[in-house]
Amino acid sequence: MAERGRIYGWPRNRPFGDSKARPVLVVAPDAATETSNRWVVVPISRDPRLAGVPLAVPIPADAATGLHEPSHAMAWLPTTVLRRQLNGPYGRVSPEQLKAVLRALHCALDLEMLEPWQGTGH
Repeated sequence: MAERGRIYGWPRNRPFGDSKARPVLVVAPDAATETSNRWVVVPISRDPRLAGVPLAVPIPADAATGLHEPSHAMAWLPTTVLRRQLNGPYGRVSPEQLKAVLRALHCALDLEMLEPWQGTGH
């Protein structure tokens, strides 16, 4: 079963200081989720203050996502979780929503950055 793009519940995320359960979005490619018990996810928040934050990707509340309130995927906070810690899946984001989260994650990780020692060829 393809896991990338699915939303799961994570009971507690102590490294982020969370004391409550939080939904997470699986961003690891399926090749990784099929071969590893540790998956890369981004947390999801229903905090309305995230609206308009560049790396917070809107996720709607609907039957497809399984979310009860409009929320945001926090692309600047990727982490890994053990599969056995997750509840669900509750739903799935659309391909367009997943692409938006992956673009924001790419930006958050600054994957285009050349280190100073790499030079630019000039």
